[in-house]
Amino acid sequence: MKTKYSLYFVLMILLASCGCIDTQRPVEDDGMNDSMDGLLMNGSFTPTSVATGGPGIPVDLSQVEIRGGPNFSPNVTLISSILQNDPRTGILIENGWNITSINEMNDEKDRARGSATVEFQKEGLSFYIVISEQEGRTAGGYCGAEIWIAEPVSGPRPGDYHQARDKVEGWWHVFDDRNEWVIMIYNDTTIFYLYPSYSIIDIEGILD
Repeated sequence: MKTKYSLYFVLMILLASCGCIDTQRPVEDDGMNDSMDGLLMNGSFTPTSVATGGPGIPVDLSQVEIRGGPNFSPNVTLISSILQNDPRTGILIENGWNITSINEMNDEKDRARGSATVEFQKEGLSFYIVISEQEGRTAGGYCGAEIWIAEPVSGPRPGDYHQARDKVEGWWHVFDDRNEWVIMIYNDTTIFYLYPSYSIIDIEGILD
């Protein structure tokens, strides 16, 4: 009988303790408070990601300028949908870049496929995402900064922005010559680093 009461007592304690468990969904740390902690005074950078570039970010093209010939009539609704599914759109918009124009491709072959470029701009620097309407997807991306190799070859630096290609990885590095820091590291499909708070690579030493 004593054993029976002991088991009953233990069972009641277990049932009571179950009611004390917190079943609320945990609050995720969005990293906003740490967004600038990675940017050190000496210019080095510890990768932190404030802009996640997730799909579904709102894309409003209603006031965007359409640049092209008289026969250029891009499907703005389709382009908006395609951009929403490209992580670079979220990365750029969340870091203060604005969509300013939809441009007709200059290449006759690209025009025949129904391609266009969407221009994102911030502080005089442009980044373009290529859209293939026919294939319903993005088809590349590039920065509008002037390509600069070295002074004997390319002459003096432009004075505002320039870009150069990394011979090892093949990535493009975009430099702000006025403030002497790297603005962006990217390739045809991915933005690896965007000043000041987005990075998906270890860039220790790259910005020195």
